[in-house]
Amino acid sequence: MSRVNDEIFALTLTKGASNAPLPAAKVGLLCSKNSKVKPPMRFLFSLSVLAVASIATPALADNQRPSTVNNVNASAINGSSVRVTWNKPWDNVGIDGYNVYRNGSYLNTVSNTVFVDHNVSDGQSYRYQITAFDRARNYSSLSSTSVATPGGNSSKAGSSASGDALNPPSTLSHSKEGNGIRVSWDAPSDAITGYNVYRDNSYVTTVHTSSFLDNSVQSGQTYRYQVVSLINDRYSSKSQEHVVTVDGSAGNANASAASSDSVSDMSGDMSGRGGSAVPSNYRMVFNDDFNGSSIDGSRWSSRYRWGPWWTINGESQFYVDTLSEPDFGHNPFSFDGNNLIITASPTPDDLRSRANNKPYLSGVLTTYNKFRMRYGYVEMRARMPRGRGLWPAFWLLHQNDHENRPEIDVVEMLGHQTATTYQTYHHYTGGSLQSTPSYQASGSDYANDFHTYGMRWEPGRIIWYVDGQETNRYENDNVASEDMYLLVNLAVGGWAGQPDGSTSFPASMTIDYIRAWTP
Repeated sequence: MSRVNDEIFALTLTKGASNAPLPAAKVGLLCSKNSKVKPPMRFLFSLSVLAVASIATPALADNQRPSTVNNVNASAINGSSVRVTWNKPWDNVGIDGYNVYRNGSYLNTVSNTVFVDHNVSDGQSYRYQITAFDRARNYSSLSSTSVATPGGNSSKAGSSASGDALNPPSTLSHSKEGNGIRVSWDAPSDAITGYNVYRDNSYVTTVHTSSFLDNSVQSGQTYRYQVVSLINDRYSSKSQEHVVTVDGSAGNANASAASSDSVSDMSGDMSGRGGSAVPSNYRMVFNDDFNGSSIDGSRWSSRYRWGPWWTINGESQFYVDTLSEPDFGHNPFSFDGNNLIITASPTPDDLRSRANNKPYLSGVLTTYNKFRMRYGYVEMRARMPRGRGLWPAFWLLHQNDHENRPEIDVVEMLGHQTATTYQTYHHYTGGSLQSTPSYQASGSDYANDFHTYGMRWEPGRIIWYVDGQETNRYENDNVASEDMYLLVNLAVGGWAGQPDGSTSFPASMTIDYIRAWTP
């Protein structure tokens, strides 16, 4: 369900031939961007000079992809860094940036034709490819591959077509070893010189024997391993996936195998598994454990960016902006020393006029203009509320009002259906809202206990998780490629319907933490 059906847009007026905008106090214009909800239009004009609205000539859509990046050259700077350079490709409008891929996985986005990778290990080989994109987010094809070995040599990668295709390793197995898991495999008949190991679809390391010891596993989590054979610059396809679940009852040392099908099932019961899906090579860039006694104003705002008086989606709550108005007379946010609690409750009669005559009070937090990200992984651990008419959500929204205006719903839930959460992506194309299906993730009861809700966002791909398990994914060129910020809120009404006699108030959403990582 799209969380934003309406926004406030500013109309810039100019004085004569000057480009200077008129004072904001002179012009107030509210308009809906979506025909579903049409608020009253208010025009407040007080102009002492002739004002003429700036009118931009419509631009033709840019559908031209940049040419393929060429002359990619990866070279080791030392034993801990690799520099990758390439030539700027052609585009009919201009290049806006580049996505860097390492060992087949997205690594970073840069704006110029050089990237330095500091997250490498001496003696291991790394394969780099580049895609270019323009402002319209047309993407070039992947470049050819360049290989660098910190402390060793660098070269452009040859194609496996230069010889017979390599066979991947077979018969993956595992065993406990100390506090880690050793993954082993049978070598193919080829004269293999090494193996690239992948965990949860992300490259981990290159080894030169037919096993790998993973000492970074955690109790209660499930990991998916695949291995690629290599001979110099030739690579096999990935092996069949081998799934290991670390036994939480005996710490990290015990493991049990799980079938690949059980992990890939995206419609099963995801409750009670716990865990996180943070990629091993990502770094944390945002963290609020809510262990204090008040909202951290350096991280959060307690209002939507369009202000508390604009209610979206036909909802029935008023979000109390406690950071801007601490003397409002009601605070929907509380802390128990370990968690943030957002509480929805009926509006007292003496606060109705101050609450825009909304029947309920609740809270929202956003990182607008405080934290934003482009690609990465976000996660919230929370216990959801129960009751008809309640609509909790954790989501990302576009930082700037470009034409695509993307929104990624990490998790939403309807309070009368606590065994199902929803995960959705929305964006605009040609002025029309486009949305994926509201993907579902089923559990026993998300209101009974804490669960983790995660989302991994890469170029062209969104993957959703519950309790560390992949639940849904969406892959398309229209996936957001611009800065987005975090939001969490407890709505009343709207998509969830109105509360009835079965809904108990006050109703609370309890949040343990909200975190974000980037490559």
